[in-house]
Amino acid sequence: MRPLVLEWVSNVVLRTLGRSGAVLCYHSVTTGAYPAASAVHVARDDLVATLETLRDTCRIIPLVELLRRQRRGQSTKGLIAISFDDAYAAVLSVGEFLGTRGIPVTIFPVGDATVNGSTFWWDRVDDVFPNVPPARWRQFEEVCGVPEEYRRGQPESFGPLRPFRQWMLAHYHGRWPERLTPDLTALEQETRHATVQRSMTWAEIEQLARQTEVHVGVHTLSHPALPFLPDAEVRREIAGCFAMISERSTTPVPILAAPYGLADARVVRLAQATGMRATLSLSGTALGDRAGSLQWVPRICMSARAPAWRLKLRLAGLGDRPWQRAGAFPVLPSAST
Repeated sequence: MRPLVLEWVSNVVLRTLGRSGAVLCYHSVTTGAYPAASAVHVARDDLVATLETLRDTCRIIPLVELLRRQRRGQSTKGLIAISFDDAYAAVLSVGEFLGTRGIPVTIFPVGDATVNGSTFWWDRVDDVFPNVPPARWRQFEEVCGVPEEYRRGQPESFGPLRPFRQWMLAHYHGRWPERLTPDLTALEQETRHATVQRSMTWAEIEQLARQTEVHVGVHTLSHPALPFLPDAEVRREIAGCFAMISERSTTPVPILAAPYGLADARVVRLAQATGMRATLSLSGTALGDRAGSLQWVPRICMSARAPAWRLKLRLAGLGDRPWQRAGAFPVLPSAST
């Protein structure tokens, strides 16, 4: 089908079959000044085009309002909320557009990264990898200590970086170990490729808030894989981040976006005990019509080159898989998944 026909069909399907609202999860924005290799970062023009076309069929409202309606059992049909995980500096490039269109957003900064506007290990790895010869990358993995079973056990469909990422999550709980920094820096220097994607500072978060309506949620202090941490550390990561944003933002919200989209029943329970009103996942579906608890709320993770018509079909519930349902926790990282 031609693009215009697909858009028309998806609009009809969404209006006819759509039963509930949804939360869209963006990460960073790519521009000439902020390129990125990862598909999780969306080109600025594509983000703008998607939000423009969504405004034809949906109403974009603050995340807190969408979740409030869901909790009360009110209809969320036709309602969309926009979130940005990690509070990337490149999001400032769409600040004026968001403000002009009256689009509210909720950002989820990593507390420690906002201090100096730090880069994240996953962007450093993603952006240097395409420029590293295979033999050199294998040498890097061996120096890091990636076990052979991680290379053998990962589905090829997830790409060549899957073994390294799974090992980082399982072995280091998603936190970059400083002992590996010299080796990664050496790769960047050899290839002359280092990521420019980074976190916003608090001054930049304030700048974004002057351009459009911004709420600030919890993405923990250090972005760990929470299911691997003991109870006390989970609480510290969540409570410490919320305390930081409460001191620095006039619009903090007690909503946790689980780092890496990873959580289990224990983490959700601890988040609730720490004062979080909702825990957000990346399970890839619309909200559904289940009222009441906001623990483990589904979000749809946006990615590069995903057309708006396909998103609208997902908003209508078409293409959902059995594991993509509210309440279904993801499989934790290991050498075989």
